[in-house]
Amino acid sequence: MNATPLLFLKPVLTALIAPPAGPLLVVFAGLLIGIKKRTVFKKISHSLVLTGSVLLWILCCEDTAVWMSETLLPQFAPITQESLKNAQVILVLGGGTESFAPAYAGAELTVSAYDRLRYAVYLSKRSGLAIAYAGGKGWGDLSNSPSEAEVARATLKRDWNTDLKFWEGTSRDTRENAVLSFAVLSAQGVTRIALVTHAWHMPRASRNFKQAGFEVIPAPMGFITHSTSPILDALPSEGGLQDSRWVFKEWLGMLLT
Repeated sequence: MNATPLLFLKPVLTALIAPPAGPLLVVFAGLLIGIKKRTVFKKISHSLVLTGSVLLWILCCEDTAVWMSETLLPQFAPITQESLKNAQVILVLGGGTESFAPAYAGAELTVSAYDRLRYAVYLSKRSGLAIAYAGGKGWGDLSNSPSEAEVARATLKRDWNTDLKFWEGTSRDTRENAVLSFAVLSAQGVTRIALVTHAWHMPRASRNFKQAGFEVIPAPMGFITHSTSPILDALPSEGGLQDSRWVFKEWLGMLLT
């Protein structure tokens, strides 16, 4: 059976399982069951609605996101100057694009992707290493926008007057990022990379790139941490939900791949 059609459904299925959709589906299931008149269905309905609601509240808290990150995912320390010296190139993993950003009148990197690129520029200035980029268009991207690597190359030149030395722009997920990047870089004799991505993405990313043949020096950024307010960290927030969502998706991705 050809797995490609199923891969196009991957972002949709992930969105339905990960918060907030996952807990909301539990609530909706409870409401549907509650339509039944029998007492046993009413009890099940109340239990599901309460469970889904409480679960969603908990997953919206930054404290939960930090705990999940530290419990479910392997931890990586920030890269040191000494470790950076062992790399041949700094390779940035794509984090998505906006197919059309009205303020810029064209495609732009998402905030996550831009932050990764910015950190790579910081490391490049510290080490003198060239920057490479891995990013095509995700399985769920049906737009006619340019590849993420093309957008990153233009952004790097525009904002930092720096050239992108190596790139691949046809990958659709992290595994393809790794395989296709190795094809490009190994042909140039480059196999030792400082891999830049968010800390929550590093466990799966580093595994994929090692499997592709790279010697990986992790350079994580965007760590999930507590804020300056313990009270706010214990309350639901947009940031808490987003961080919990990232961690859950990565944990799920590691289990399934």
